[in-house]
Amino acid sequence: MNRTVGLLALIISLAPASGPALAQPLTKTKTITLTVTVETSTAARRKVRLAQEYLRRSDWADAVSLLRRTLDDHSDHLVEVEPGRYLRTSSLVNRLLVDMPPAGLAIYRSQVDPQARRWFEAGTAENDPAAVSRILDEAYASRFADDALWWRGEQAWQANRPRTAARYWRQLVPRSKTPRNPNRNRRLGFPDSRHPEPLVRARLVLCHCLCGQLERARLEWTELKRRHPDARGTLAGKRGILVNLLADWLARPELWPRPSAASTHATFGGTTQRNGSETTPIDPGAPLWQTRIDDSLCATVSQHTDRHPVVLDNLLFVADSFGIHAWNLETGLPAWSTDTAPLPLYPPGPPATPVRAAQPLSGRVATSLSISGGRLYARIGSPVTAAAAREPRPLFHELVALDVANGEGRLVLKVEPDVISLDDARGGWSFDGPPLAIGSRLFVTTRRGHPQAEVGVACLDADSGTQLWHQRLAAVVTNAEQSHNVVTHNLLAASDGRLIYCGDTGVVARLDSATGSVAWISILEPPTGPGLCCSLPDDDSGLVLVRNGTQGLTALDIEDGHTAWSRRLPGGIQYLLAVRDGRAIVSGRSIFALDVHSGRIAWQRLARQQHRFGRGRGLVAQGVVYWPTRELLHLLELDSGQPLRQPVRLDVRACQGGNLLLSQHKLVICGDGQITVLGPFAGLLPKPRFDNSTSPAR
Repeated sequence: MNRTVGLLALIISLAPASGPALAQPLTKTKTITLTVTVETSTAARRKVRLAQEYLRRSDWADAVSLLRRTLDDHSDHLVEVEPGRYLRTSSLVNRLLVDMPPAGLAIYRSQVDPQARRWFEAGTAENDPAAVSRILDEAYASRFADDALWWRGEQAWQANRPRTAARYWRQLVPRSKTPRNPNRNRRLGFPDSRHPEPLVRARLVLCHCLCGQLERARLEWTELKRRHPDARGTLAGKRGILVNLLADWLARPELWPRPSAASTHATFGGTTQRNGSETTPIDPGAPLWQTRIDDSLCATVSQHTDRHPVVLDNLLFVADSFGIHAWNLETGLPAWSTDTAPLPLYPPGPPATPVRAAQPLSGRVATSLSISGGRLYARIGSPVTAAAAREPRPLFHELVALDVANGEGRLVLKVEPDVISLDDARGGWSFDGPPLAIGSRLFVTTRRGHPQAEVGVACLDADSGTQLWHQRLAAVVTNAEQSHNVVTHNLLAASDGRLIYCGDTGVVARLDSATGSVAWISILEPPTGPGLCCSLPDDDSGLVLVRNGTQGLTALDIEDGHTAWSRRLPGGIQYLLAVRDGRAIVSGRSIFALDVHSGRIAWQRLARQQHRFGRGRGLVAQGVVYWPTRELLHLLELDSGQPLRQPVRLDVRACQGGNLLLSQHKLVICGDGQITVLGPFAGLLPKPRFDNSTSPAR
């Protein structure tokens, strides 16, 4: 193994208006150069290139032999497939194998099928999904991978996981470009499935229906009708022409689940997928209550701490670097207490003076939280994740879990960064943001070093805090000032058993949540601006949306990390709000709706006056987009960007724009050292239209 340098020297202009906030005002543009290094296997790359030469010469036997050895020796290693994009060797080899003509596949299958058969028969007999999935990793082009994909889809279907079932069954559909997804032919798929295509497509229609994706279900039905209008089969005990049977079901949308009106906002972006809220929208009215929150931990006098609240039942939680605070969402009183004093929920007792870094800060102080299983998870302590060279004071921090469902905020878990094992002398790691809690596991981003930094992802046991795995992703070398402490707050997103890492260094990666193995890494221009570094995966399109550069938005294919499209947006973007009905909603100085498949701008709303630029993270609630500026709150129709009413005046409500949360028929605005909770003015919104609509969007 050696290190292959991603040939990426990224020149970033960091100015106070667009780059990360520095502790001291900048009088001139400062340039930072990043060099990103990803650990790869040169031996695997050499073997793959030689195998590709064999394939070009139609030397199937030598190609198969070499690809099999590569898979045995380097399955988990990464290979650079193009500048700045790295793919797991097993995935690359499997793609080469399935793309062989029948003559090459016949040679491969004659060698591999007997073993694949044994794996399949043993795995299905013991009902062992891991054993069956071994075929998909080590023998994807074998004849029995066809049955393995079908069986894994059936298992997911029986377990009421239609989204996972669709992911397996989709690979049995012949790869071809479609108007909505021109990159489908680049994805890994079985080349010659024995399972009838009409039946597979019919099952995909049902999967989309059960996921509440009725538009996508209709698109899949249209494709089935075009390709196989007369195909027959059995659905729900009825036999007949498949398109007719499905048409009867699609004509009754009331039978299928719709996205629920969630009452919780469990983490940044609402859910672990970071894809916004499905809460019933309201027409915001007068403040129900307001309270001040401490801004003493700001990076500078003018740079406020960027807090992102969460809700569980009727409780509202907000954190700063050194404490967690909780209120009754209905009354504004402290949670579980009759005392009105603003004491933190954690740490208990009178607040202590926090330990601040003595050196200037580079970056924006931000805090976020996660709720899962009745527990509240947070990163508490110094916001610094990489200390300056001469930093004299300890920068202690920890992960904590509080029982907020039954324990009135009782501490149930405390984890320090030294839980991450060290196999070198480079020093300890920092937790780079709060953990993402999924089931019995906690996933958290990690960082160490400055200006030579490393980034990674750790998985911890949610009960004990012990490390289950830790995966290094990349090393980053910069010419940044060593006299500055570095403040970062990176977040993971989860999508159907897959973790998406997106960091401020431009590193984007997909990992397996069970094992930590890296499927792919893509290196983009690092994002700038105050928004948190977080990706937005969309299962419908199979894309991951990522901020990059000063004004960029890039869509990566979730299967292999290749760039599907990239677009520069005037004024730049800070936040990725949601993907709804095929449209990605992003905001910065303006708010945009883009076609998620192509990146084309569907509509844009621009706040022309400087003081009306976007301020804080908005949200999408069903068909309504909430976009805050400093003095106004815009309520826009999702489909058209048209305003649904006159903007809500925030200045007359004694508040300013900030990060939004909608829950329990209340709108929470968190920003500028204050929390404001607004109640409904005209009541709930039964459909995305208010009576007092105004002029069309600019």
